[in-house]
Amino acid sequence: MIIHFNLVDKVCKKLKIQSILLTKEKLIRDYDEKIFKKIITHKILLNLIIESHKKLIISMLIADIDHHEVILSKL
Repeated sequence: MIIHFNLVDKVCKKLKIQSILLTKEKLIRDYDEKIFKKIITHKILLNLIIESHKKLIISMLIADIDHHEVILSKL
């Protein structure tokens, strides 16, 4: 899961959490598996509930994902 870096500040302030530095950088891949030039260096950890389905402690990578605020997918 990826969250846009512009949204992270609001989420972190609201939930009183901090971003975490990754031990190893990650590259973003496009839907057709092409690698973007964007590198992910941080993540946040939080609980997520979508339509009554609860996933405890998910990791959301922080990146500039253009026109999206959040991308929900397996990485």
